[in-house]
Amino acid sequence: MPASNAPAPRPWLMLSLALLCQVAVSLVVQGVPTLAPFLQDDLGLTRAQVGMFNSALMGGSLVAMFAAGWVVDVKGERAALVWGNVVVGVFCMTVIGTHTFVTALIALFFAGIGGAFPTPAGSKTVMAWFPIHQRGMAMGVRQTGIPLGGALAAATLPFIAHAAGWRMAVVVGGLACFASAALCQWRYRAPDIVQRATAVNQPLSRFRDFATREVVLLGAAGGLATLGQFTLVTYLALYLKETQDIAVTTSASLLVLAQIAGASGRVLWGVASDRLFGHRRRPALLLPVTLSALGALALGWLPHGTPFWVIALLVTSHAFCALGWHGNWIALVAEVAGPERQGRTVGVAMSLMYPCIIVFPPLFGFLVDKSHSWPGAWTGLAVVLLLAAALIRLVDERSVAQRN
Repeated sequence: MPASNAPAPRPWLMLSLALLCQVAVSLVVQGVPTLAPFLQDDLGLTRAQVGMFNSALMGGSLVAMFAAGWVVDVKGERAALVWGNVVVGVFCMTVIGTHTFVTALIALFFAGIGGAFPTPAGSKTVMAWFPIHQRGMAMGVRQTGIPLGGALAAATLPFIAHAAGWRMAVVVGGLACFASAALCQWRYRAPDIVQRATAVNQPLSRFRDFATREVVLLGAAGGLATLGQFTLVTYLALYLKETQDIAVTTSASLLVLAQIAGASGRVLWGVASDRLFGHRRRPALLLPVTLSALGALALGWLPHGTPFWVIALLVTSHAFCALGWHGNWIALVAEVAGPERQGRTVGVAMSLMYPCIIVFPPLFGFLVDKSHSWPGAWTGLAVVLLLAAALIRLVDERSVAQRN
């Protein structure tokens, strides 16, 4: 909890710094998929190979996720935020020297290692500085960093890639990571009263010690539900280009709208969990995940020649739900953990989530490559999202209430 003598604006300053670090990392992680058409043309890739760039980033994060949570719990949020962004920035710089599919994958894999740090660090920031009746909104605001970074990427990186190549677009994302790390090092401070895990007061240090029933359910559900976001970001431009004859630069504007809608959804679904559902997170998870399944179906079965305004409306409404649930998911995972274990518990849940993110986006592209059917792949995505909703229903939120 925040110290009683802390000035009122200070929690929001700390949240803003954590948000800025997430935006910078997401400029890269969410930005690389928006460069899919440029990557495909430059390196001569299939749709499945395009999806593997997203898998490389997520694979790096998966490898580092539990370690990132340990750093957050033991060394503090600032160390995790700063060094995570520095690592992403360094390996974005190395992309300049890549000229093959494999070397580009390797560079992005190591950039993904740094991308593991902002989420557990930012989550700990919210849990440390905000009381329970504000956490849904605060966590939703923090989680807007991912779609806001994606929106900024969609608005800028394709145009940079068009003018100077996709490598320079990735380098710009790396420079943003360096800048945010410097600002966080300068201004971020922990609350006056803060609990840190140590070898003495926190003997639990193994992955399985944190993988409780609720964490496993939430990790699996989150992995499946996140596919709505990554499929949209990775394949929307290619899908609209091939089925609606919409130019890549026009699709980029739709991705900007989608990411802004997703950012708005994270805040509003967080407010809903605080105010409409009495601090309960599960209802505010179930509803958007279920609605995102319907959105995937609607997008996947668009007839050729659908008016652009209809496409824009569907993309925006789908993104509001498909990207909007994540803040409440993080809040629920952190509340399951208790104050001394939040970093590692979030790390465990995200470690369970990331294998789905790594495997399914390329699989989505592979299905389209083999079946030549975009509607079939989108229908499969809808089924996966409904399965995520079913897993969320199994979470016992009463045990969470007892901890908080």
